[in-house]
Amino acid sequence: VHMLSNNAFNALLKTLEEPPKHVKFIFATTEIRKVPITVLSRCQRFDLARIDLEALVKHFEKILDKENARIGKNALHLIGRAADGSVRDGLSLLDQAVSQTEGEITEKQVREMLGLADRTQTFDLLDAILTGRISDALEQFDQNYRSGADPLAVLEDLLDVVHWLTRIKITSAAADGIDVSEA
Repeated sequence: VHMLSNNAFNALLKTLEEPPKHVKFIFATTEIRKVPITVLSRCQRFDLARIDLEALVKHFEKILDKENARIGKNALHLIGRAADGSVRDGLSLLDQAVSQTEGEITEKQVREMLGLADRTQTFDLLDAILTGRISDALEQFDQNYRSGADPLAVLEDLLDVVHWLTRIKITSAAADGIDVSEA
């Protein structure tokens, strides 16, 4: 619904103010801020929560089993993390991975598909940054870029690692979480 123009919202507003008894509108959006308040005030709103990583992975495993497709555990978790709680987005990524690969889908193939740096490179980059080796950090970042990693994804990976390390510092049980990479 957030893709509607202002004119379309204005035309819709009249119908929302006096809807026919037999009509129900269901609007879906991922960008609620783009929907005018005049429309929002006439709607009953349901915010759907993101699906947690473990539930996504289990759902994807069921689908892969039915499709007789094979994927490595780490590769499947990467797709789940990239989906960011969205089943639809995760299924699109999973479909893309399955269609691009013959045999078992590996973590390396999914990383390349998603434009992610190798996890060990992320740790090396973070180490260079934290120890003040800025020249090395810039070179590693450039190397990731030249090998096909999306710069924004590299930064997000760095943020994920820092967040994970902070959680471990507060509670050591975070190190045993299902979303922790083997690397």
